[in-house]
Amino acid sequence: MSKRFFWLCLASLLLAVCFLFSLSWGEIRLFPWQWSDLDADGMEMAILRHIRLPRSLTALCIGGMLSMSGCILQGLFKNPLVEPYTLGISGGASLGVAVAVISGYAGFLGTGGFALAGALAVSVLLLLYGRSRNGIGNLLLTGIMTGILCSSGTTLLMSLSSPEDMSRILYWTMGSIENNDMGRSFLLCFFALTGLAAGVLLSQRLNLLSAGSRSARLMGVNTAVLVPVLLVLTSLLTAVCTAQAGIIGFVGLVVPHILRRIASTDYRLLVPLSFIGGGIFLLACDLVARNIIAPSQLPIGVVSGILGGSVFIYLLLRKKSEA
Repeated sequence: MSKRFFWLCLASLLLAVCFLFSLSWGEIRLFPWQWSDLDADGMEMAILRHIRLPRSLTALCIGGMLSMSGCILQGLFKNPLVEPYTLGISGGASLGVAVAVISGYAGFLGTGGFALAGALAVSVLLLLYGRSRNGIGNLLLTGIMTGILCSSGTTLLMSLSSPEDMSRILYWTMGSIENNDMGRSFLLCFFALTGLAAGVLLSQRLNLLSAGSRSARLMGVNTAVLVPVLLVLTSLLTAVCTAQAGIIGFVGLVVPHILRRIASTDYRLLVPLSFIGGGIFLLACDLVARNIIAPSQLPIGVVSGILGGSVFIYLLLRKKSEA
């Protein structure tokens, strides 16, 4: 208990520091000790309230949901290299968003529903493949190929769409957390906190499941119910993230892997810690994205892809060397 308390307190403190830094740092620097002196109707307060606060909340929630989804999927499939992006779940959600845009259902609920359908379809396909093969040895390769197929489908829809729809789809494929308001940010907070609560409640069963389906059943876990519930949970969280911010890859791979090495393999700690760590990682990526070439900004998906992809290549090479 003391170890869990230490890591959660340390991670929460670091998250608070990163969040305050995200609110403060930018083209106009507004540090916390200056906030009380700002004019309530001034430009600086408007920047703080209507631009940086919703953007920072969005980065925190999306990073947390993607990282926790990756952590759960790694425990479910017993493979440290799986996450929503590498398994193609993000690609399926993105294809669903493209279909929603083309068909005229591009509202928040419309894109969310289509994204969820795409994510669930890929998740079910992977689950059926794993069961038919009686193992998951080629699951990662299958997920990558599924993601490529979904990406090709998205590109095909872009080529057949109008210039306006093409630009909207392209916005999602690059990944961006710009143009968010407080209403959507609070809705994301609701999904994130609900998903975090569900993940924490299921973490003990995930511990048993990661030891093997047979062992979990012997210890009273109903795997026939637990596995679909975990898939639906991760697909829902991934769909919400994709509908809101597009494809942001490798968050669910890098953060849980690092935390598993330095903190614990116990999912009762790893699940909430992955949520906090994902928020920290994406807040840091957002700071880089909007400051490295200021006043211009990079899509946050580009930054997370470069950083996360580099770590992913390193992990693949290391796994091959160990084998």
